[in-house]
Amino acid sequence: MTTKWTTRALTGFGRGAGRLAALGLLAALAALAALAAAHAQPQPATPAHSPACEPPPAAGHHLAAGGLQAWWRAEPEPLRVGQPFALVVTVCPVQTQLLRVDAHMPEHRHGMNYRPTLQPLGGGRWRAEGLLWHMPGRWELVLEAGLGEQKVRLTQAVLLK
Repeated sequence: MTTKWTTRALTGFGRGAGRLAALGLLAALAALAALAAAHAQPQPATPAHSPACEPPPAAGHHLAAGGLQAWWRAEPEPLRVGQPFALVVTVCPVQTQLLRVDAHMPEHRHGMNYRPTLQPLGGGRWRAEGLLWHMPGRWELVLEAGLGEQKVRLTQAVLLK
């Protein structure tokens, strides 16, 4: 019964009034959609859709956290006790800034004696120079990265013999 009343209410004012009401409703919905789109915040590209998220050639080791990914490899390889080395790091999405590279030995409660320097290479690639692991054991490599307001700490254990 209610359905008939609603139908009669729309058609009871003549054919044009029903169409006019439907057009008004469509216009209101379109205005709401436009308003919602205007206030929507752009979403950052997800790593799955970013071309830099494919492992680079000679990718090395992979880390991921908080929607960010990184691959790193040491130069020279293999890592040796007391030998200076550099890391080539690729981050994803490519707009990610590599903020800091560090390492420490959790069991010994100390880190490296040197602070590495970072150099952007472009395309999401970075080079960290001046690393040296001065004793054998378990090291924890720490990459701190940022994408806009988001800051992420990526860590990986590395056993140095």
